Amino acid sequence: MVEVITGNERILRAYCLEVSGSCLPAEQVGGDFFEFIPCDARTMFAVIGDVMGKGFHAARLMETIRQMLRDCITNNPHPLEAVRLLNKVAGYELRKCGAFATLCLLCYDGITGRLTCVNAGHHPPLLLSDGKVKVARCRGVALGLLDDYLGSGVEEFFLAAGDAVVLYTDGVVEACGPGEQRYGLERLKKIVCLQNGANADRMKRNILSDLQAFTSGFPQKDDVTLAVMKVAGRAGEKSGD
Repeated sequence: MVEVITGNERILRAYCLEVSGSCLPAEQVGGDFFEFIPCDARTMFAVIGDVMGKGFHAARLMETIRQMLRDCITNNPHPLEAVRLLNKVAGYELRKCGAFATLCLLCYDGITGRLTCVNAGHHPPLLLSDGKVKVARCRGVALGLLDDYLGSGVEEFFLAAGDAVVLYTDGVVEACGPGEQRYGLERLKKIVCLQNGANADRMKRNILSDLQAFTSGFPQKDDVTLAVMKVAGRAGEKSGD
């Protein structure tokens, strides 16, 4: 299990955000990843991705894409342009290996609460606000499938204190329990809806506990990755510990 590194805690506190995430690879290592990337004093990126395949080959490609994404954000911090550039530079590496990768990139403005979402073939994030769950509608083609990124463009939301965003890979919704029944998006939405008022780490743990109860210990064929981001206030505001 790979937890958000504790070194990020001080950085994310500046954005008045709580974050928590876990990667559970199906093998020793895997191709799933998530990351929280500070951009400037008010802007932070959150990303989740899934490279085709499992094991060391997928893990190597995943690390290459992570580094390329950081470089793309540095070159152009607009999320749509960053994904377009990433598709060009990472797409070449992916096609060489006969692979592709899905990715969802979020950009959060800690002053205004604006969340900008760009999707490249990944499961859309879930947004929890006032006890209701909304599924983001942004869509796009996975990285490496086309020379130029093709998608629905950016989707924007404005988050208030207490709102949360849940990012996940297909290993969550496609996890199988007895009888090959899948966990599914609807069950995920229901358990997320029940987390209103919980902090980011508790949300993550409750969702993974529900997933574990559903699978009843059945071995899974895909990596499971889940990341939660919760708004605690506005950047620059003082918040109690």
